[in-house]
Amino acid sequence: MEQTFCDLYKEQKYQPARGFFVLSIFAETTIGIVREHPLILTKGDLMKNMLTSPRSAALTSLILAMPLGFTYVALMFNIEPLARLLNNLFTMEGQPGQMEINILGRIVIYGGLLLLPVAFAFNLQPMLKREGPGGKRKLYAINLIVGAAILLLIVFTWGALLVEQVYCLRVIRCD
Repeated sequence: MEQTFCDLYKEQKYQPARGFFVLSIFAETTIGIVREHPLILTKGDLMKNMLTSPRSAALTSLILAMPLGFTYVALMFNIEPLARLLNNLFTMEGQPGQMEINILGRIVIYGGLLLLPVAFAFNLQPMLKREGPGGKRKLYAINLIVGAAILLLIVFTWGALLVEQVYCLRVIRCD
């Protein structure tokens, strides 16, 4: 590092067009550290290590499923301060006496519905990897619990939407 600093200092003396010498060296060093540190920690491939580690895969999938899960629990169990807040955020006045879902509500609902299978796939990734010379698969308890919770959330939300559409197609009730 001392040699690099001396070289840069000599270069600065002969080409003074570059201002703020110490600040530029500090910025270059900081950028280099930020680029190299994650590579050292993950030994090259951040996404591969994140998805093969059972805990990080479970945590990632839980974070992906949390927006829709939180919204679903708050609205279905009518948790009062949260349900009112979410209704105000996700709906708007439509025709007299009816509420319509606004843009933010659609983003949360459709985005959450699309993130649930992605979260489930992330969670199953460590269990699909074969380990050892026999090629046996390991089952991780944390991934099984989080996967079961996300699968239940998928079944309940998608099932509720399917039942709602069946009622609407039969002109029994359309909300």
